[in-house]
Amino acid sequence: MNDLLQYALRFRRLYQKWFQDLGEELELSPLEMDLLLFLHNNPDRNTARDAVAVRGLAKSNVSTAVERLSREHWLRVEPDPVSRRVKRLVLLPWRQEGLEALCARQAAFFEAILAGFSPQDRQALSALMDRLNGNVQAALDRME
Repeated sequence: MNDLLQYALRFRRLYQKWFQDLGEELELSPLEMDLLLFLHNNPDRNTARDAVAVRGLAKSNVSTAVERLSREHWLRVEPDPVSRRVKRLVLLPWRQEGLEALCARQAAFFEAILAGFSPQDRQALSALMDRLNGNVQAALDRME
């Protein structure tokens, strides 16, 4: 079972290396790239709180990233029309080219790690990962 920990560590290391040169080119940190991709891939989850809860990111780090991404015109922070306490993070169109590069890099990453997997293999892997994720979440819920 130690293999699972090694897989997770290798996966994360490869993911970071996969984006390193693009991050340097776009002048984005790994966290900033993660946040932009999270917002792009989850349009219904567009708050800093969502990113913290779903991606497991530190609240202070997300706040710092949001401030910088806002200052660099990657996104803007808007008040929610229903609850003034909620702030929505909106990706800005003039950074679309950079965002498309991030999305293309992410798609290439997943294609690389799933090379040789048939559609049936991918479906089976997804089902197994969903089960694993459910077990992890259930264990976390019991501990909280």
